[in-house]
Amino acid sequence: MNITILCKVVDNFGDIGVCYRLAKRLKQLEPSNTISLVVAGLDSFHDINNQINNDLAFQTVEGLDIYDWNNFQFCFEVFSADDGAKLSLILECFQCGRPDWMEKILFSDKDGNGGLSRTVQIIMIDYLTAEKYAEDFHCLQSLTRSSKVKKVNFMPGFTCGTGGLIIDDGWETLSERNAHGPVLFFMYDNEWLPLAEAMRDSGKSVLVGQGKGRDSFVEACSRAEMREVEILPFMNQSEWDDMMKSCSALFVRGEESLSRACLSGIPFVWQAYPQTEEYQLVKMESLLEVMKPFFDEDDWAFIHKLWLDFNLPSAERNEYNFGKECLEFLQGLEQYEYGFREFALSLRKNGDLCTNLMTFIKKICII
Repeated sequence: MNITILCKVVDNFGDIGVCYRLAKRLKQLEPSNTISLVVAGLDSFHDINNQINNDLAFQTVEGLDIYDWNNFQFCFEVFSADDGAKLSLILECFQCGRPDWMEKILFSDKDGNGGLSRTVQIIMIDYLTAEKYAEDFHCLQSLTRSSKVKKVNFMPGFTCGTGGLIIDDGWETLSERNAHGPVLFFMYDNEWLPLAEAMRDSGKSVLVGQGKGRDSFVEACSRAEMREVEILPFMNQSEWDDMMKSCSALFVRGEESLSRACLSGIPFVWQAYPQTEEYQLVKMESLLEVMKPFFDEDDWAFIHKLWLDFNLPSAERNEYNFGKECLEFLQGLEQYEYGFREFALSLRKNGDLCTNLMTFIKKICII
């Protein structure tokens, strides 16, 4: 089976992180699959896999065929060959659109019926969300401008009514939490002095991930005269996974690290991507509602308030109270661990996204 995965790196490493994990898992499930990963942003890919060469139009890494999205002529020639055999199944991730060369192959004739004689199936792998629309849109078909190009949605999520999360090697079961481990900071920019002071007062050592948010937090740590701070280098994905599992608490952002935090069972705080009209609060509230049944009422109320302050601009929160909440969380991690672990166990009952995806593909007889 030929599977082509499209990834356009928009913000840091989350997009390529998910697509890379998706590609590896699909190859692992059925090694006979030919997985073509088409990437706009090879430099970010290199940062999480140092085997990637930014300058190559094509390379094979870990059994995956990697193509440079922006190399029009080379990709057009490869993917149009054999009546577009490599395009029989396309996974379009995170509403990234399609490269110009792919549009030309799929929709090249004048009457809009496509330039290929074969039928092409596009599966839209959307952003991870706990919002209700994830269940409503899951497996929902949509139209394209060609009768030979079909499209359907496949939604990652946190419930059995979605495709679930990618559960790959090392994530099948919960690891024993390292209660004395460091704390990971991997968030966006904000005023982080109250958090830095709380980390200092908790006595926890801190690991700081690369990317947006690093500099603002390191500057806050300097102001707080915090000494136990280590700025992490860029790490391969498997190394990053192992590092996360070694931590006692996680402060994470985005989608890739969120999914790993949810599966880890480690107490964590999530900062959603800041959006206009503070829509990130809707996403945060939706996830907390899914998590709510796994916590006692008072514990959930505290987690809710803490997450809310992390997702508000600093001007909209009480910095003194925010600092107290951060310290209370760090000093009481064992109190809240049960809820995060039960939530993590529940996610595994939904199955692995890639296994569910392959079952879906075979069920509707795409190939």
